[in-house]
Amino acid sequence: MIKRVFINILLLGCSYSQGVAIDTSNQISARYGDSDNDYNYSEIYLDTRLSIDRSNYRLESIFTFEISDPPEIGLNEQGLRNFLLGIYNDNFSFEVGDVYQTWGRGLLLNQLDYQSLDFDTGSRGLGMQFRNEFRELNIIAGNTSSRKSTTVLGQYDPRIPNYFVDQFIYGADINFSLRESNVGASLLVVDEDERFLSHTLTNLRIDKSYKNGEFFMSAINKVSEKDVYPLEVFYPKKDGGGFYISNTNYLKDWALTSSYRKFSIDINNPGNRDNIVDNYGQALDIQRSPSGFYQHTFRLLSRNSKEVNLNDEVGLEIQLLGPINQNANISINYMKSSSSKQWYNGEDILIGEWFSDNNSFLPSSRQSSYPFEEIFIEFSGYNPGRNIFYKVGADFQQQVFNVLSNSAEVKSFEITESFTVPFLVSVVVSPLWNIEVQLELQKLKTGFDTTIISDIDGIDNNYSFHSLLDEDYQKNLFLALSANYNQKWSFNVAHESTNSDESFFDNGQSNSFDSSNEWNAMSMAYKFDSDHTLELFYGSIRGGLDCTNGVCRYIQAFDDGIRIDYSHNLD
Repeated sequence: MIKRVFINILLLGCSYSQGVAIDTSNQISARYGDSDNDYNYSEIYLDTRLSIDRSNYRLESIFTFEISDPPEIGLNEQGLRNFLLGIYNDNFSFEVGDVYQTWGRGLLLNQLDYQSLDFDTGSRGLGMQFRNEFRELNIIAGNTSSRKSTTVLGQYDPRIPNYFVDQFIYGADINFSLRESNVGASLLVVDEDERFLSHTLTNLRIDKSYKNGEFFMSAINKVSEKDVYPLEVFYPKKDGGGFYISNTNYLKDWALTSSYRKFSIDINNPGNRDNIVDNYGQALDIQRSPSGFYQHTFRLLSRNSKEVNLNDEVGLEIQLLGPINQNANISINYMKSSSSKQWYNGEDILIGEWFSDNNSFLPSSRQSSYPFEEIFIEFSGYNPGRNIFYKVGADFQQQVFNVLSNSAEVKSFEITESFTVPFLVSVVVSPLWNIEVQLELQKLKTGFDTTIISDIDGIDNNYSFHSLLDEDYQKNLFLALSANYNQKWSFNVAHESTNSDESFFDNGQSNSFDSSNEWNAMSMAYKFDSDHTLELFYGSIRGGLDCTNGVCRYIQAFDDGIRIDYSHNLD
């Protein structure tokens, strides 16, 4: 198959070789990993691209092949992974293959491909775009699929998905330019034949620029209908939606950004909210909030990242960014969110019937509404000689992950609190050498807040905090040192440790958990030229949450193993 693709590309190039510009790119990458906890993988990727530019249009082809057995995360693949054929000019584009589009700022449609997280929401079909100075029309139709690992089903493995949903999507998006404003509308239909489901999504938005700022507002509605009439089972129609508002003001060199969101696509009680299998009205993987929480780049902070919950969330975010002087900047971020309701249950501790109060338009601090709050301050800049760059910050987070019970007798909540100080400094030692040091210190409290109300007046309340770890407060450390020589050699060492014993989570049933309290690693990379790189790694990496631009997946630990990464541009 690969040979056939190359032959077709060659023939296509020859047919257009006269009076045109031809650009080709062929890249192969290989990844191998072998660890003591059976986190083993072998992956090979081949990307081939051809672009033909003529005076009034451009032709482009993209083919990606994958051979993985097994991959780092996901299912084994043997053959063609993605492909795209497209024709483009100033007023029109037509694509066939694996299409990725974003409408508005993604609240209705945001198609992504993060292979490292096994997250791909592209659609195999066609996409078209018509545009001129005042309007733009996008059309899409194709098949997409969702695959996840969930504890709701059996045989759970964070590396291998056990839940699959196939979908056919089709719809249109139109955008009008009116002076300094852009007004848009979208309609998207998503059919799931296997689950007898149909989702209809609509979106209206406005994006306006003014003298000292920008304003954006987007509203969405989603209707999910399940047609199982032959089975004579009644499933109610689920109708939900929400809106997002953001505003940015520029005050000389300063920028103040504020945003507000309220989403209620599919509100479910604490006992059912995480059931992605049976909650057929939930937000789809092709949907993303236009913005969300601050995307941290530091290791420990990224593990505490929070995704926006389109199903049920009220939230606000404020960011102030600007210079302290000509060499230093400050960023102040405040974020707060909660569910739109407060949840209560009956007399039984864990099995009572759940009920809630009215919808709230502001985020709540009550534990029964899944509150999240974060304050992050960061200073960054250069020394006067501009050969030293630094970033230092402070982050405080508190969050309720789960409401276990909120009755007149027992109140129990799964919570986490953290205080993190990240630091990074990069020094240009000489024209050939660059050294970077990254240090993170974190105090983390995670476990269960429980209050047992012993009398009717609530006088003898018994409060306790219970952690699954042997320490109520976990003290985490991450230290990394890297050195780069002549833009060719790179040397890295990393150390991560915690003071608490995590062996409780390792019940001997799976090798996916590393119960160590310390993780050390070293790596070396050599860049032969601009198109040819080899990286060798040895050591351990702590497992946990891994987030990329708001998409988060749990990644298991890599224990005392080797990794080899190789990439080569074949041109």
